[in-house]
Amino acid sequence: MKVLTFNLRTDFLLDINNRWNTRKKLVYEIINNNDYDVIGVQELNNKMYSDLSSEISNYNIVGDPRSSRYFIERNDILVAKRHRILEHSTFWLSDKPDKMGSAVWYSVFPRICTTALVELEEGNLIRVYNTHLDFLLPKAREYGLKKIGEYIENKHKQDDYPAILMGDLNAGPKSKAVKEFTQGKYSSKRFVAVQDYNKEIYTRATLGKFKGVKTGLHIDYIFASDEFEIINNEIIYYNKNGRYPSDHYPMMAELKLKRC
Repeated sequence: MKVLTFNLRTDFLLDINNRWNTRKKLVYEIINNNDYDVIGVQELNNKMYSDLSSEISNYNIVGDPRSSRYFIERNDILVAKRHRILEHSTFWLSDKPDKMGSAVWYSVFPRICTTALVELEEGNLIRVYNTHLDFLLPKAREYGLKKIGEYIENKHKQDDYPAILMGDLNAGPKSKAVKEFTQGKYSSKRFVAVQDYNKEIYTRATLGKFKGVKTGLHIDYIFASDEFEIINNEIIYYNKNGRYPSDHYPMMAELKLKRC
């Protein structure tokens, strides 16, 4: 199966020539032309969600916005229609995970994780998680991953389905948050970053800043539980005449379940 994580960059006034309307067709092309099974997107505002929903015909989209007003963004999950979404929810990375807009005081914005239980075409069940962590404080990122780990742990005890976590973590590969998550300190269900398939990828930026930059911040991830074999992993540099679909590069992983 092919999995994609893609921070779409919210439609921001100061981006001027890189506003959503100037690049949205590139986003549609990446999604519609590559036959992904599961996609996690970040920074999707309501207008972008409406546009995406009308242009992406081969996917079902699930997720809720992180707040009901001001800086509304979503971490939605797109699932190819050949698979079935059995259940889905959004929870907040706070001490009130069911309350829209809730957050810890040191997080700049409310942060969320969208999750779905997916029945794949061949009948296997997997859980998918998609998040976007705080951009400012390491403490907030560590807290966010810990809350996600606790949620994963609860589901792991219930059914132990294979799982994928993806998103923009705003943290480098050597950060405490990423290290502790992959070391199993937040959940007994073990995950590996798909970048470990080709560790040289860690030296390449996933934040391209609309400029095609390939060195710098590597902050976007796909983690797969140990039921998956990693077949391939790559950063997608798709552009047309130097115009990029986002300030982040989408990142793809090809995975295979070890057991059926």
